[in-house]
Amino acid sequence: MKRRIIMVFVFVGILGLALNPGRAEAQTKKIRFWSDQSEPWQQEVIGKMISEFESLNPDVKVEVEYIGWKDRQAKMTAAMASGTEPEVALLSSQYATSLPAQGALARMDDVMVDLGGPEAFYGAALSLASYEGHFYSIPYSMLPVVIWYRKDRFDRIGLRPPETLSDFYEAAKLLHEKSGGKYFALGTPYGRGEYTDETFRALALWPMGGSVFDKEGKVVFDSPVTARALSFYKSLYPFTPPGSETWGYSDTMKSFVSGSCAMTIYFGRTLKNLQQYNPEILPKTGAMLPPKGEYQRTVNPPQSIGVFRNSKYPELGKKFVKFFFTSDQYVRFLWATPGHNVPVLKAKAAAWRQNELLQKYPEIVKVLLKACDPKIGFSPTKPPGNPVASPYWQPIRGSRVIPDAVQRVTLKNEDPEKVAKWAAEKIRQIMAEFKL
Repeated sequence: MKRRIIMVFVFVGILGLALNPGRAEAQTKKIRFWSDQSEPWQQEVIGKMISEFESLNPDVKVEVEYIGWKDRQAKMTAAMASGTEPEVALLSSQYATSLPAQGALARMDDVMVDLGGPEAFYGAALSLASYEGHFYSIPYSMLPVVIWYRKDRFDRIGLRPPETLSDFYEAAKLLHEKSGGKYFALGTPYGRGEYTDETFRALALWPMGGSVFDKEGKVVFDSPVTARALSFYKSLYPFTPPGSETWGYSDTMKSFVSGSCAMTIYFGRTLKNLQQYNPEILPKTGAMLPPKGEYQRTVNPPQSIGVFRNSKYPELGKKFVKFFFTSDQYVRFLWATPGHNVPVLKAKAAAWRQNELLQKYPEIVKVLLKACDPKIGFSPTKPPGNPVASPYWQPIRGSRVIPDAVQRVTLKNEDPEKVAKWAAEKIRQIMAEFKL
């Protein structure tokens, strides 16, 4: 009799699952995580972080999707238009700036409090995190851009690291003349992409005191300073390898890692890539800040993590964000590219410095950290003199108007003053058409 009763219950249970197959899965909540950090070693660390989070939260499943930098804009636009935003995403500077203004991100004030508040962060980390008095994303790293140079090639011709813009030009010219065709002097991009915009500002516009916007948010790109900056940036072009007019991020870094250029402007990722692909030249490598004009400034866009307000489980997304920072995997995530991702939390700085590669090259680390000084390192979306980040940077950078201006002057020999006025008018048009 008991056996029959047990079999009946088993049958009913099986029948219930058959009639409602999603019942077992319904107890597991899936959240999506977009990452634009997709090197193999980064994916390995992110995978461990997710596994650890899932073990502590067995009712949550995290699905990660790696997105190429060139695909970010289209992917983000399509997701917002279709209502398919992920719970969590790593955000580069233009998205941390524009998405809060569009109402796309959830407030992160509570997460900021849990992490120790703004005083727990240092350097230029929080320059993009707040909007109208609230935090909508949390910076997870700073990305300082510096000049990488070959100490051996400098020493061979008796050249010292240049400090000013004029010194930088003369150094590039001398390296070009003395190379004997064995290498190129300078790895600088002139392609129609974001990185040309960033290097133009770090090597020319910002040191000269120029900007795209003034402190009131008015477009001032059509200034004499911009014309001079465009001319100076053009003057460096003859010292770059053939094909630099198509370069973006990776091509610029490869120009130094491969050994083909004596100087290159790039992020701290260069340190890891030298170790990985050309360790022989790493001991011969030095780093310095970009040259000084009226000011000394460089690109340092904080990279953030945010939660989409209209995602299915935004509260679970915030829970994952908090775990992202408090887990031991956070420092390991930064170590995936030592020097590239500089920690934003003061409490994590000592642990970050324990990395073997960082300890081996303290002089390079010193320069990278100096580029994180809020008086030196600036995000392209909140440049020097701008009290708040402009929400228009997403469409401006997507339009490629600034690299187009560089190409028109450099490759087409157009008048810098006329090009500056053209670009400024284009930026005003973009702002007028962009719906916040």
